Amino acid sequence: MLEENQKDILDRNYLLNKRSDARKKNRFIRHSHLNLMLGCFLGFLIVVGIYFFSDFSKIYRVVVEGNHYLSDEDIIELSKIDEDTRYLSLLSNQYAKRIEKSPYVKNCSIELLDNRLVRINVVENQILGYYLHDGKSYLLMENDDIIEIDISNVYLSAYVPLIEGYSMEDLANVKYYLLKLDDKLINEISEIHRYPFSYDANMMEVIMRDGNYVFVSPIGAKMLENYYDIISSLGLSNDEICIYLDEVSNSGYVSACPWEAVFTDDANSDSIAE
Repeated sequence: MLEENQKDILDRNYLLNKRSDARKKNRFIRHSHLNLMLGCFLGFLIVVGIYFFSDFSKIYRVVVEGNHYLSDEDIIELSKIDEDTRYLSLLSNQYAKRIEKSPYVKNCSIELLDNRLVRINVVENQILGYYLHDGKSYLLMENDDIIEIDISNVYLSAYVPLIEGYSMEDLANVKYYLLKLDDKLINEISEIHRYPFSYDANMMEVIMRDGNYVFVSPIGAKMLENYYDIISSLGLSNDEICIYLDEVSNSGYVSACPWEAVFTDDANSDSIAE
């Protein structure tokens, strides 16, 4: 009987010890997992900290694409990106939004490229020309923004023609037709003047930067895109030639300039009078 009681006691002790060992083992495993996770997290923080405090976290170079009027430096200055900007911080769209605040920028996006390169893509609002009103100069914009020309943006007038002879109401009509032209062609135009003809009071005198004069109605302004093809087909090489574009026949021809014709008529009248 005594032996059986001792055996029961030993069995119970064995089970208790086994359960205790199992609980200890489980606690050890849980603590090990917790320590491993904590160690990985701390290691991650250390690696991130080292990365962000090193030059490898900074951008290497910024390239700008899509700009025609604003310089690369202008765009980068608007973004407030500099050599200390963290590469990964550009995942935020705050930098693009800064650029889009400019009245010259329609929209903007920023791409992160390999080797810490950053590309800024911009779409600018088209500048169609500049005009005078009440003694001040203004840029004629694609949108409805009214931008006065001052020392900060006067350089932009070099890209676009001077537009003269139109009221503010008529200027809106000219703008409608100029919007059909691309930036490069508008850059080739030096001046646009209203020059009424007997058969069309809305004719425009378009002075090209190469010195030639083109006479075309606002409706036919789109034909200016073929200006250099017309010059080539007519075999023209001299400066200050007057070219007339006819939107009805979709063709161009060279003739005496209007002021030359007037001068000739005046001379003939004098001869007859004598």
